[in-house]
Amino acid sequence: MAYFHIDRMQRYIQSLGLKNVNRRPIPVNVAGQTDDNSFYSPANKSLSFGTGGVDDAEDAEIILHEYGHSIQDAQVPGFGASNEAGAMGEGFGDYIAGSFFNDAKPAQLQNCVGSWDATAYSRDDPPCFRRLDGTKRYPKDLDGEVHDDGEIWSACLWQIRKAMGRKAADKLILSHHFLLQRDATFKDAAESLIQADQQLNNGANRTVIRDIFVRRGIFGAAKRNGSAPSRRKRRSGKRR
Repeated sequence: MAYFHIDRMQRYIQSLGLKNVNRRPIPVNVAGQTDDNSFYSPANKSLSFGTGGVDDAEDAEIILHEYGHSIQDAQVPGFGASNEAGAMGEGFGDYIAGSFFNDAKPAQLQNCVGSWDATAYSRDDPPCFRRLDGTKRYPKDLDGEVHDDGEIWSACLWQIRKAMGRKAADKLILSHHFLLQRDATFKDAAESLIQADQQLNNGANRTVIRDIFVRRGIFGAAKRNGSAPSRRKRRSGKRR
């Protein structure tokens, strides 16, 4: 499972024309701990999956969520040096896993990530590790916990995907990481997405992207056409 899906994700990324995004071998331990938790180690550049509940490496979206951390660390070494950067790491991991599998899933699962893993602890119908269609807004719904706050970021990325389509959105979102610093804020990243769209698409999606961040509170509504002022968990407690 781990080899197959990581290899397939890397082949997909290269098919987008991105030949320098985490193109490296990565050590993986599919039984790294007995806890129901998994993680990417920046020090060892490795992935470790837990065996508690449903084995995490049985769920391809959990595998790709963790691989998302590896992707960001390869593009921006040490990414996650601020709370908002850490939240973007969790949000991006959810987004890239959900985006990769979305079009092959039944409609009721398309806004969910990690539904198979979540059967061990979620009482939602359908079971869900986290959702991509949340309604949280910035800054009022921030609580300082990166998995919770990451739901704001993943929802923004998910709306971009719905507006642009899978491949265009995935390429844009992966590309904008190269424009970030390790301690980036949500506003920094939103502006970098607009800059990346200018580079990739001659700014064709600028208004759509900006409006998404205005509605989420990351850009102030009064500054929509200019520079805007800035003002892995399970539902039962699991964190990744």
